[in-house]
Amino acid sequence: MFVRAACCRHRRPGVRHPWRLGLLLTAAGLSHAGCSRSDHAARTDPRIDLTWTLRPSTPTVGPATLSLSLRTPAGDPIKGATVRIEGHMTHAGMAPLTAEAVERAPGVYEAGFGFTMQGDWALLVSVEFPGGARVERRIDVANVRPSG
Repeated sequence: MFVRAACCRHRRPGVRHPWRLGLLLTAAGLSHAGCSRSDHAARTDPRIDLTWTLRPSTPTVGPATLSLSLRTPAGDPIKGATVRIEGHMTHAGMAPLTAEAVERAPGVYEAGFGFTMQGDWALLVSVEFPGGARVERRIDVANVRPSG
């Protein structure tokens, strides 16, 4: 009797993490573009209200800046948080981009990074509060265009 060993060469080519592919395809289906948004999920979370702005407002391949405003439900700025950005293309096989945001004003954080390819992107925002609690949000950036 011949037993075939399961190994990486028997997987579908180009699909390393099927769960990520599903997440990113879902993100693609829900994606929207815009220069300023209020994160819907954040409005339902009692700990954070997150609004964001992306520059340039029509995203292109190359440098971009994501500005985030973090506030409590009462409207007070959330100071001293650690904010990290991880960007993924909405198809498998692309290396993610990463950036760490800097607090520019009380509750206002800014991260510079670069879109490396045209297409749809999902930016995963991870916020760690000074007390150690964490919140994650996804920002969909549709139709990043070629530069020039």
